[in-house]
Amino acid sequence: MKRAALSIIFLLGIFSPGICASTPEDALIKWIRRCGGTVDLDIATVNDEGLRGTVAVRDMNKSQIAVHLPAHLAVELGEGHVTSEENAIKLLRLQMQNQKWNQSMLPYWESLPRVGASLTKQTYPAEPLDLLQDRTLAASIVVHGAYTKNVYDGGKPSLVEDFQAEFPGVSYQTFSHLTSLVSSYAFLFPDEGGVARRMMLPLVDMMNHGDGSATNVEIMQADNGDLYAYTLREIAKGEELVHEYNTGIARNDQSLFHYGFVREHDPPRLVAQDMPAGNLYDPTFYTEDDYEFGGRLVTKAELARLEGILRSFPTTEREDAQILAGKSGGGWGSVLGGKMTLTPLERMFVKYRLLRKQALAHIIQKLKDTLLITTEL
Repeated sequence: MKRAALSIIFLLGIFSPGICASTPEDALIKWIRRCGGTVDLDIATVNDEGLRGTVAVRDMNKSQIAVHLPAHLAVELGEGHVTSEENAIKLLRLQMQNQKWNQSMLPYWESLPRVGASLTKQTYPAEPLDLLQDRTLAASIVVHGAYTKNVYDGGKPSLVEDFQAEFPGVSYQTFSHLTSLVSSYAFLFPDEGGVARRMMLPLVDMMNHGDGSATNVEIMQADNGDLYAYTLREIAKGEELVHEYNTGIARNDQSLFHYGFVREHDPPRLVAQDMPAGNLYDPTFYTEDDYEFGGRLVTKAELARLEGILRSFPTTEREDAQILAGKSGGGWGSVLGGKMTLTPLERMFVKYRLLRKQALAHIIQKLKDTLLITTEL
């Protein structure tokens, strides 16, 4: 059995005319079962913001199979190191060159988010990026969007010489959306030679991310290529089934950049870029434990660095909380361009900066307390 080295998870039926079923989710589950797979979960809304996920339909024991996906239902793309743009082009070619296969995959295509519904580094619009109050993160998003546009415009002939000639009618919006889905909705598994290859897994890719101990499902590939999602512990009926996408998105700037979500952590967790030598792509070298007594970051210089970051924001925690609560009085409507109502994306960006400030304030206070104890000793 092989363990997914990294998961990245969303797709669409660009060429699909639509299918008749009560819901795309119901059609997907029925299709997997007809194709020889098993499904022992349901698809449901899992939070107040309307997030879709998977839940247990009954009490489940440890090591119980939640999904068995036959190998022929997996969509195999390229090697793991290639860009999402290259994988998106490969998927377009697969769909166009093998119409019979494309038609057979309609229940899967129909289950995936539509154009405009997947927002990641390839598809974030430029207008609300200032709401992040994070120039580094915003600049990285702009750079990735520009690369995707460059590929579409023919700037990478090694990938595709003339995009419109090869894929007539596929707009840039559709291509960037597909690139976002391939980037955030695919898994990496090693092939027989040990080379990581990216593939998309129907239904399995609807499972949401869980950090560390919150993870209750593991994704495995058998020697015959079949895929299994099995439980890591006992799970109660109605509990959400989650797995860890990868260890490099433990912090909110990383998860927002790659997957389009932020999370409230208890205790609060610094964003990667606020950690010394942190970046958007890798697990951080330091952790919050390094701010504890005897930790590597318990220094006055580190305290001054973090306080400088917190002072640099144009709004405070309280003001951000008021904006999220719809109480943007005191002139803060101007921060939103005069708007009094936030879109879901704008709310996420404001929530990101609020959570970032809360984490900074939490660590600053911890560091002050630790330094005081050290001085007294």
